[in-house]
Amino acid sequence: MPEQQAGDETRLLDRAVTVLARATEALVRATNEYELLDQICLIGAEVVGYRLVWIGYARQDSAKTVLPVATAGVAAAYVDQIQVSWADDEFGQGPAGIAIRTGQPYIVSDIETAPIFTPWREAAKRHRFRSSITLPIGEDDNRIGALMFYADEPGAFDPVTVRLLTALAGNLAHGIAALRMKAKHDLMVKELAESEERYRSLIEMSPDPIIVHSHGTILFANPASAQLFGVGPGVALVGRPLLDMIHPDSRAIAVARIADPPPPPFLAQYKLIRLDGRIFEAEVAACSIAFRGVSARMLAIRDITERTQDQEQMLQTAKLATLGEMAAGLVHELSQPLNIIRLASEGALMLIERGKASPEWQAQQFQLVAEQSERAAEIIDDIRIFSRRDTSPVQVFDALQGIRTATDVLLSQLRPDGITLDLDLPLGALPVRGRRVQLEQVVMNLLNNSHHALRDRKQDMPKDWHGHIDLKAERDHDQLKIVISDNGPGISEAIKSHIFEPFFTTKEAGRGTGLGLSVSFSLIAAMDGRLELQDSPAGASFAISLPLDQKSIDPAPPHPPLCAPSGGAFTNAHILVVDDEKAAADALAHYLTALGCRVSVAGTGQKAWEVFSADPADVVITDLRMPAGGGEELVEKLRDFDPLQPIIIVTGHLGATERVADNLQDDRCAVLKKPVALGSLGDLVATFLLPPT
Repeated sequence: MPEQQAGDETRLLDRAVTVLARATEALVRATNEYELLDQICLIGAEVVGYRLVWIGYARQDSAKTVLPVATAGVAAAYVDQIQVSWADDEFGQGPAGIAIRTGQPYIVSDIETAPIFTPWREAAKRHRFRSSITLPIGEDDNRIGALMFYADEPGAFDPVTVRLLTALAGNLAHGIAALRMKAKHDLMVKELAESEERYRSLIEMSPDPIIVHSHGTILFANPASAQLFGVGPGVALVGRPLLDMIHPDSRAIAVARIADPPPPPFLAQYKLIRLDGRIFEAEVAACSIAFRGVSARMLAIRDITERTQDQEQMLQTAKLATLGEMAAGLVHELSQPLNIIRLASEGALMLIERGKASPEWQAQQFQLVAEQSERAAEIIDDIRIFSRRDTSPVQVFDALQGIRTATDVLLSQLRPDGITLDLDLPLGALPVRGRRVQLEQVVMNLLNNSHHALRDRKQDMPKDWHGHIDLKAERDHDQLKIVISDNGPGISEAIKSHIFEPFFTTKEAGRGTGLGLSVSFSLIAAMDGRLELQDSPAGASFAISLPLDQKSIDPAPPHPPLCAPSGGAFTNAHILVVDDEKAAADALAHYLTALGCRVSVAGTGQKAWEVFSADPADVVITDLRMPAGGGEELVEKLRDFDPLQPIIIVTGHLGATERVADNLQDDRCAVLKKPVALGSLGDLVATFLLPPT
């Protein structure tokens, strides 16, 4: 009997050792979780001889079902005939449910007598089960199920066997965790590869040019980029400096953004250059990425040249529409000084004819005429600046001066409607980078909107009510903040989200284009600023924020004005006056002759060139728009003759000032707008008579 018992113990031990050893080999070779589970069950059933080995996973459903995931053995049908759970109910009080809940192995030495096996005893008898062991898979909150062995003899699971099989369950839990981690890693690698492939395809097929750069050096460029920048065969963008393709007008801001990239989402407008030298406007969206392990910036570029041209046309249309609305007021403003000039001059002529005009009184009248001429000139100058098509480059300008110009133009429109405008502007200059005319347009649009809202509201208000607009500008750290507020009806909540949309307007047909706020929003954004609707207790309030140009905050003091030399300094100087208006030419000639100059007069550009060829002048004063050879042709001939020839251009032609000044690249040409102050003209002639430095 002792020999038989020793033999049985040896057999049980050999069986457990074999299961553990072969299962360990399967764990080492395993590449798939469920294939591993099948291998463990097959080793226990077919290699070692247990009647049934099965593995169940604890499901997280409401019934807490134990789901068989692997089965092997001659009694494998048993698993399909029973119901097992790990819930606290009748089917969860068996070995599997207890092992999963407690995390401890559960041994049944004799199934025929164990009360715990009552729900499954009949099925167990049919399959000749006498003992079993159930081992939890996993520890603590990570228990995922149980591993179960069934033997055909009672007491088949002695302490040594239990210890070995418990080690097997522990190894299986670690193997499952490792395989799941590997599967998750493989899935992530696969998804990443698919994502990269999709990303690469999207980038390569994108109709928008996409460039990746690191510190200004191009690392990647898609085919659309090559097409946009005119890259030919054998020429690559990769490796080129990004700044090579940025126009000088935009280069300073681009350098700053490369050195200190702004956070995303970031959208800006630049002037770019193709490799063939052609210039175009571009909208650039930028964000930070990692590219091949390097910190980089990805740029999505869109050619908006056509859109910019359309916007400029809309802007010009809106400006002209504004001027059309202002026409009546401007006529009134101009008629005032002209009326005073006429009254003063005709009154002076009448008294002079009667011999009753004293020299002192005549001087007073002529001074009045000069002052009113200056007043009319300022009105015309404001209109000239506001109405011209803006082709100027981006540059630094004083925003406060632009605000003053815009308010000066509109002020005459407010007075007849009883609307007051309160300006609160700081002293000094507040320089920003952009286009001055565009800022004036935005301010004009906002003031016009307030004007219309107040004018319409006045009809429903008491007689003692009057409209009021506040315009305040101040420096806020490195920003300029401009706030325009009114005491009008305000903007309803229903339309606040639409006011910056193109063509959206609350005005009736024929009043307003619906472009004002959308165009204004775009213009301010192009200057790296923001246009926002502010909360206001009454009326509407808009705020403009623009970055200040820090390098220009404290500009150098202006040069002192040049003083004209005494009349004797003009002696023997030859001045050529060219103007098709004989009265204007004679007046200038008379004035210059009085200063001691020798003056020649010509009525056309062609005649002026003949006079100059026969007797070259020290200074040429010419109008631009004349018949038979205009002023521009004359200037070109004079420049060809002598690049340092002093020339003074006098013109009243809208827009000509800027165009002519841009074409002349030296300091020997000056442009004066009509009407001309004789004193300023004399100072300028005196300056040109000095030897060039």
